[in-house]
Amino acid sequence: MSQLVDNQLSLSSFTLQSGIYFPPNHEFLNSTKHKQTWDEIGKTYYGSQKIDTVGKSSPLKQDYTLLTGIPGGTWHKFPVNKSVDSILEIGCGYGRVPLHLSKSKNLRCQKYYAIDISETLLQRLIKVKQEYDFFPGAEFYPICNSAEILPLEDNSIDLVISNCVFMHIPHAQLKNLLREISRVLKPGGVFVFNHSFHNKHCPSHIIHDFVRRLNLFSQNPVYLKQYSSDEIQKMLITSGITKKSPQYTVEPTKEYAILPGAIKGIKVPFAQLINQSIKPSGAMKEKLAYGFSAYSLPLE
Repeated sequence: MSQLVDNQLSLSSFTLQSGIYFPPNHEFLNSTKHKQTWDEIGKTYYGSQKIDTVGKSSPLKQDYTLLTGIPGGTWHKFPVNKSVDSILEIGCGYGRVPLHLSKSKNLRCQKYYAIDISETLLQRLIKVKQEYDFFPGAEFYPICNSAEILPLEDNSIDLVISNCVFMHIPHAQLKNLLREISRVLKPGGVFVFNHSFHNKHCPSHIIHDFVRRLNLFSQNPVYLKQYSSDEIQKMLITSGITKKSPQYTVEPTKEYAILPGAIKGIKVPFAQLINQSIKPSGAMKEKLAYGFSAYSLPLE
């Protein structure tokens, strides 16, 4: 039987309030700058506040993509009609990815665990679930906590997904998180980390880094962390994830950038046009890519 390690929280120790599972140290978590920042960001994240006032006649009732858009990247490759027992999503937000996978890819599961530090976004996730019923019939566990310690048993999850989240997590915490993902992932399980790592060699990021270093006293607390492909490979191997899912890839995204779209809130003229015109080949794809995805092979 799966066991929880000595310092591991169990979901049974969490308190269920208004549909969300809160950890025993919820008061301390609320006092942290990290949670306060993401609760504030969550109020308007990707226009998700639209779900708060959706009416019976709203076009959102008929077309969920008006709320979420269509996630790209690796999700285009995800197989149709896949069914698993359990899914864990790291940084679930308001449900953009599970809604897409459920409605457009017909992904099915028995249990869906959704972890996010933003209580605001988890409240929206519940509304999205009520409105569109993604993963119909599945047990639904919205968890408000830092993802560094997962309140789940060893070898209990078939599929771990995450979308554009890991670059927001400090390096030491990310290494802990990857070890936790390895612990809960079943042998032979699947992971999909779409556009989860920003590329430290991308010229756009190098410019941002230079500008950031010029101002030591006003730095963005959620500034995006960056890695090389080799560093991502090393983290995955060290975490043990690749022992659970030995066939995988780390691939550059198909978004490229020489210039940042904006610096300190000021738009860079023609940056978007220039970046969209880039058509690199060979090794230059990895140099100019905005970020990296990592996922199990084959996804089917």
